[in-house]
Amino acid sequence: MRRDYLIFNRIVIVYMVFSLFFMAGCESTSESRRFLFLGHPYEWGTENQVDPRLEAFDYRPYEAIWLGGDVCARTANDPSTMDYLDSVFNLERTHWALGNHDWDYGERENVLSRLPSPPYYTVWEDGFCLTVLNTNLFWPYPSTPPQENCTDKMAQWQMVHNVADTISEATHWVILHHHALFSDLMVAAEGDTLRAFNVNPVPFYTTCDSLSELTDTWYPELVRARQRGVEVVCIGGDFGMRAKQFEFQTPEGIWLLGSGINNTVSREYAPDYVTDFGPDHILELWYQEGRLEWAFVLLGGD
Repeated sequence: MRRDYLIFNRIVIVYMVFSLFFMAGCESTSESRRFLFLGHPYEWGTENQVDPRLEAFDYRPYEAIWLGGDVCARTANDPSTMDYLDSVFNLERTHWALGNHDWDYGERENVLSRLPSPPYYTVWEDGFCLTVLNTNLFWPYPSTPPQENCTDKMAQWQMVHNVADTISEATHWVILHHHALFSDLMVAAEGDTLRAFNVNPVPFYTTCDSLSELTDTWYPELVRARQRGVEVVCIGGDFGMRAKQFEFQTPEGIWLLGSGINNTVSREYAPDYVTDFGPDHILELWYQEGRLEWAFVLLGGD
């Protein structure tokens, strides 16, 4: 009887050890979800093409492509441009934060009718919350905002407010945008404000209300989410002319990232506002087991 009991105990112990090793093995081999962010990817000198390196790029390893805007120089000018972009990126697997080059030139409906989602929205991404903004609705001038697109402006603000109010299960809140957000908060240790984005508008009004300045009204909402344990990561795509990559964390713990490419511009005839001709980088992100990590990866061909 005693011998049988010992044999049984040994079997149980062996089974438990095997189970622990098996479980650990499952955890260690679980695959991360990969995403690719591309900002300002258009080819200079054309209206309807992206950088040729992106035409030849292998997008298969990525679950989704996050576009940071200014995808072409005149994206809305010709309806066939969206067919071309679909052939490059497969638009159904993109999240696209529209840039001014996608919004201001041509017929907006050429772009909007082909987007897989509205121009601003929030979705649950199985572990994290993803918000896509249309910063073209903002007013980047130190004057009273015009009384136009007021319904959309207010709806976009309400969306952000609602997410900050209700987000709880998500580990991260990722916000894709084009124009620079919170430029006035990006201050280096020496006290200089960092002007890394192509355009760094301050003030930036988000609705038709003259009291709707971006940092005053939106930033506290992001901080509220952070205080509830949610990591907040803003990724902007109006980038590449003054810097190729940017990473900054505010004192409250909000991450501000910027990524864009620009090296199809002619160095000989480049405008004065193009100051960075360093190697182009793209932004890769990985999400696994509640962790979001990222890296700026060299885009070959420079």
